[in-house]
Amino acid sequence: MSKLKHFLLTSKNIDKSSFIWNMAGSMLMAFQSVIMLMIITRSLSLYEAGVFTLAYASANLFLNIGKYGMRNFQVSDVKHQFTFKDYYMSRIITTVVMLLVSIVYVIIASNQNHYNSNKSWVIIWMCLFKIIDSIEDVYLGLYQQENRLDVAGKILTIRMVFTIIVFAAGLIVFKDLLLSLIIATIFTTLLLVFLVVLTYPDFKQYKGDSTWGRIWKLLQVCFPLFLGCFLAFYIGNAPKYAIDSLLNDELQACYGFIAMPVFVIGLLNNFIFSPMIAKMSVLWKDGERKAFLRLFGIQAIIVVVITVICEIGAYLLGIPVLSLLYNTDLKPYKAELLVLLLGGGFLALSGLLVTIMTILRIQGRQAIGYIIVAIFAYVLSPIFVKRYEIMGASILYLLLMILLCAIFGVLLWLGLRDNNCNQNNINETNQ
Repeated sequence: MSKLKHFLLTSKNIDKSSFIWNMAGSMLMAFQSVIMLMIITRSLSLYEAGVFTLAYASANLFLNIGKYGMRNFQVSDVKHQFTFKDYYMSRIITTVVMLLVSIVYVIIASNQNHYNSNKSWVIIWMCLFKIIDSIEDVYLGLYQQENRLDVAGKILTIRMVFTIIVFAAGLIVFKDLLLSLIIATIFTTLLLVFLVVLTYPDFKQYKGDSTWGRIWKLLQVCFPLFLGCFLAFYIGNAPKYAIDSLLNDELQACYGFIAMPVFVIGLLNNFIFSPMIAKMSVLWKDGERKAFLRLFGIQAIIVVVITVICEIGAYLLGIPVLSLLYNTDLKPYKAELLVLLLGGGFLALSGLLVTIMTILRIQGRQAIGYIIVAIFAYVLSPIFVKRYEIMGASILYLLLMILLCAIFGVLLWLGLRDNNCNQNNINETNQ
């Protein structure tokens, strides 16, 4: 155990180790559902793959309640406005709310869409499975805040690797999605507790005291971030909910297969600009505007380059690879895949814009864009899906992501302009 603790907490080059381990953890997080679906399509049926796709999307939607959009705010809290205990206690509250909302959703959806008991329980246990991600995130946020993203990355990587292995083993041995999910949930919970016990004492000096007043203030400050994350995920998955209501679980599975690379793009971009958050926060705080904007521009270019590479790869090899991975003929969906991947590029760009707005502390404006686009998603999803099925879902997704980026681009420009005006006024006053 001492060797594992030494491995987790020791790095010769923290910056290099942070990049490598954050990349590894993000990759595994991105491919978690991909690997799970690969095994499900070979061990079970296309129907159960569709159930898993819906359950995973629903659980990740509610995970946004648990995480409350707080990670980037916590990491960029370089002045320690709130203590770790404030973040931790607020996370307990939001996670409990996440669980309650998940249960209520399953009850309502089961009655409206006539789920059988097994499908309902799979969704509930998938939500329990994702609750562990919510609790873990507040600890990883602490480690990243203290410039130890390498520790956070190592923990995430270890937990993802062994959780995926246990889930896969359960599917292969028991041929039962629900039972495998229960086993994986129990295992990943115990593993997280073990890893936190090993690492947290070295960061305990940063814990600090907490008051209900500060916790409430933290929840208020981060509410726009939560609302944005929740609505953003709803927007991205609105086509899936329309498919669940209007089509069947087999088509749900096929859409899930071709949509999976979309979120991979976002996570690939995330592990590239995630290590930059703390650095950009310091640059902004110190008034290094040119260096800040230069770094932002570099991140935006990276998003574009990754998207173009993914589009080329998908055009040449996407369908054959996905068909092989999921043991399903996906040839009819090549155009849909390319459309979705382009939407994934805009999704990644919107994520970068959200991060920059958080650093500027104008996160409250994000809600405007998310609310507008969410209304479009709610109204248009059933229309597009009913008329054009999977192609309709794909085109709608792309249009929603473009609209989101356009709105965020305008809001960020306004925020930068306002900041420059305020800075000029301060300079004139000092003179």
